[in-house]
Amino acid sequence: MKDLQREILTQVAAGTLTAEEGAARLEALEPGPSTAAAAAVQAPTPTVGAVRQVRVISRFGQTEIIGDPNVAFAVADGPHRARQDGDTMVIEQSPINDETSFEFSRPQRRVTINGFDFGRRLSVRVNPSLALLTTVQAGSLRIKGMNGPISGQVQAGNCIIDDFRGPLNLEVAAGNVAATGRLTDGASSITCEMGSVRINLDKSSSVRINARTTMGKAVLEGEAIKNDVVGSGAGTLDVECTMGNVKVVVA
Repeated sequence: MKDLQREILTQVAAGTLTAEEGAARLEALEPGPSTAAAAAVQAPTPTVGAVRQVRVISRFGQTEIIGDPNVAFAVADGPHRARQDGDTMVIEQSPINDETSFEFSRPQRRVTINGFDFGRRLSVRVNPSLALLTTVQAGSLRIKGMNGPISGQVQAGNCIIDDFRGPLNLEVAAGNVAATGRLTDGASSITCEMGSVRINLDKSSSVRINARTTMGKAVLEGEAIKNDVVGSGAGTLDVECTMGNVKVVVA
């Protein structure tokens, strides 16, 4: 029940539902809704336009993104702002609250200074078939279970991607990235200026790897790699490293 309520509120905030439609659907969630009303809640129809991709911006905090096929588009829980920009739902982490205060609690390691809460976490559940766009700005981001393409910018901070199944396109200015999954088609790319990137590919992947370095280091490791090709090489992975370190392991 709470998940459905949260999803409706997120869609209203993003503009995919009007306030009136959102209120009607929230009312339909009350005990004893009719079958028709329940069906309307289970399968909402956006009025602004279909969401084809979700953008999540993580700042100064911890953000987790989980692929969930039970979610129509995306549901966010935690400090955030949501809006819809064309076919993109934008969810932006907002650690700033409305109160100005100072709080320090050692057991929970939670600090709030002048309304800025460093300890709050943003959790976003996204339909795994959608394209995902992410930006990490001095924060920590974890992504798990996405089947669609993932594009990410890591300006500073840490990013962990587990169980990806679609093309991966990452730009790392500074920070650490660790990604584990499978590439079977499409065009993927890793651009690392300063930082550390490790890509763990399942040996059932099918990808052709092209690595270029300037002053950095790029390493390909694994018996499944034959002449920079894994499997039949249906997909491509371009690696460009300037001053950082990139390691691609196939196992």
